[in-house]
Amino acid sequence: MGFMLRHVANCYTLFISQGRVLALFAFDVLLAILQQTATHAACAVLAVIAFYLSLVSSSLPPTQYQQGKIDDAIQLLADRGFSEEVFLLKGTATFRGTDHWLNSLTHKENAYASTNFPFQIVTLYGDFYTKAVDDTERAMVLMHEARHLMGEDENQAYAYVWRHRKQLGWKLETHGNTESYVTIEQQTREMAPEIFNCPDKPLEDCTE
Repeated sequence: MGFMLRHVANCYTLFISQGRVLALFAFDVLLAILQQTATHAACAVLAVIAFYLSLVSSSLPPTQYQQGKIDDAIQLLADRGFSEEVFLLKGTATFRGTDHWLNSLTHKENAYASTNFPFQIVTLYGDFYTKAVDDTERAMVLMHEARHLMGEDENQAYAYVWRHRKQLGWKLETHGNTESYVTIEQQTREMAPEIFNCPDKPLEDCTE
């Protein structure tokens, strides 16, 4: 009887020892995996930061005059109730006055601005300051770019701006003859044709 008890006790002790060894081995494996994951994640973050810095460093910031125009347009968006767009433009966007190396690879025609999502870099071109006739039209451009800061595509951004243009104060009665209004309406018809399919509305514009 005593021999059997000692044998059982020895087996139990051996079982516990083996369990501890397995637990330590599993812990070491898990720790190694976590360390590798953290290393790869850190490398990925550093790569993203390096890429972002290369974009910023290869372009110039807006001049003081240009920054004033940007600030006035953002304030107009705030006054018109576009708080979400204002938050993104003020809190997440980095404005540039010239193209960085990535944008320079892309041909742009009649462009007011371009946005690099998710790096939140907004580049504003000469038409933003000259072709846009006032703060309202510049606010319209920034509203469009703010939608890109959210990750929206061209269809979504054009449609959003067109649907909210009256709230902004950018409408046919006040700006219908400006070059920007004519151009943006044409581009919106191309990019968001679904909002121009109401035959019973003026110019088939469903927002009228």
